[in-house]
Amino acid sequence: MFKESLPIAYDAPADLKKWPSLRNQRVTGRTPYLVYNCTLADFIRELLAKPIKQISLYDIVTGPQPAFDSTVLSPGDAAEIAMRKDFPKTDVVS
Repeated sequence: MFKESLPIAYDAPADLKKWPSLRNQRVTGRTPYLVYNCTLADFIRELLAKPIKQISLYDIVTGPQPAFDSTVLSPGDAAEIAMRKDFPKTDVVS
């Protein structure tokens, strides 16, 4: 969850982590592993480009920001952040 009224540092470093899965469901009792790291904006774009069935297997982990209640952002958080007017939509993930 995040606070709409506060700015977000989209260029902040972040990690994309994937949960071990079985039949597209997170495996409980396991921990997510690092897929790669880049900026928060890049990972939001990367996550939302994944097939819908796989999105729930990922988390974005970033440093503390006043706008965030947690350093772990869910796919739902990422989708809401991507719809913000200030979200940088022009960058391309390579």
